[in-house]
Amino acid sequence: MHLLKPLGVEDEDPAPLTTAMQLVMDNIRKANRPALHTLSAEKAKIQYAGAADILEVPSPLMETEDNYQVSALDGYRIFIKVWRPRKVRVLSNHKLESLSPALVYFHGGGFTIGSVQTHAVLCKEIAACSQMMVISVEYRLAPEFVFPTAHNDAWSASEWIFKNAADLKICPNHIFVGGDSAGGTLSLYCAQQAVLNGYKFKGQILFYPGCSATQDMHSLHAYASGYLLELKSIEYFYGLYHNGNNKSTQYDWRFSALQSSHLKLMPPTWIGLAQCDPLRDEALELTRQLQAQGKQVTCKVYKGVVHGFIKMGRFIPEARESIVDCCNFLTQLISQ
Repeated sequence: MHLLKPLGVEDEDPAPLTTAMQLVMDNIRKANRPALHTLSAEKAKIQYAGAADILEVPSPLMETEDNYQVSALDGYRIFIKVWRPRKVRVLSNHKLESLSPALVYFHGGGFTIGSVQTHAVLCKEIAACSQMMVISVEYRLAPEFVFPTAHNDAWSASEWIFKNAADLKICPNHIFVGGDSAGGTLSLYCAQQAVLNGYKFKGQILFYPGCSATQDMHSLHAYASGYLLELKSIEYFYGLYHNGNNKSTQYDWRFSALQSSHLKLMPPTWIGLAQCDPLRDEALELTRQLQAQGKQVTCKVYKGVVHGFIKMGRFIPEARESIVDCCNFLTQLISQ
């Protein structure tokens, strides 16, 4: 088995958790909820939704929240929500309307759990901090919908946003893309697919994205259990989305960015990682590959925290720090 050496983190894994992170993990254990991979998909969705905002900061107030429906490839109507913060950047004007930058965001959840609602606070945090509109996409989930349904839905929504930018009061040259975990996987795909279809995202933000077809990297074994996201959960989610761990679809470049021959098409990318996360080294390897392609990429590893930490801002300082960091990256790109 080939274990890739981590980049930019200590060799002494597993690393200790921060005091705040350890306290959160202790409280999660005391709650004694069953591990998601031991539940049916339906019960996993319910359990995750019920606890999604417990550790988050108070929800920022928005100027407007608008809902739209977008046609998927098969005619299904994809729900998207558009948040406009109270203070928003204005970059240009079109037909007397002010146009602003926007981020297309895909929520995490292993392609099985999560929703626009479970990630609403996070999206509104980014909107308020970056002073840009944020658009969250309700792509379809496993096990009812397997690969590549979520990917196709993500791209259908992205393409619709590009085509209707002006009507949405969005500056078409300042559309960004991003996501966390499985949402990061979808963002990576859409960032490449956009260029293949004649569009271009201004930039990309990724929180601990899944980007490998195989689970054989150093961090996966160092943090296989006891750190919130576990190897068994990864296998559970991938099995549901890939119709029983179908290796041929897991190696598809749309799912595994590390298998892609299109990385040269990536926009400037910011990657925020948890040190104590089994997926950490996948994104570190992606960083290496983007650097080898000469692409602009910034990768930061937040020490002593676990996968999912960005939704724990009420207790984990690194969550708030990561929001500021990614928004600073977005702001810098806007000014370029």
